Amino acid sequence: MHGQQGLTGRRGPGYGERLLFSVALVVVSLLWITQDMATWATAICGVGAAVGALGVFYFGWRYLRARGNSR
Repeated sequence: MHGQQGLTGRRGPGYGERLLFSVALVVVSLLWITQDMATWATAICGVGAAVGALGVFYFGWRYLRARGNSR
């Protein structure tokens, strides 16, 4: 029952979509760092940029491997 996709046929985000979300997280976090904010808010933006960068590397690597295996 859990293996069925249901009536909508929707699936979870793939590696390419997760890669794009990670890039967006990096961009938005770096844009917010440029604003004059409290120290804690700047730290959170820095953490967001770092986590997004890790996501870019991880999901980019997984995306490229998935594309290579499909051929």
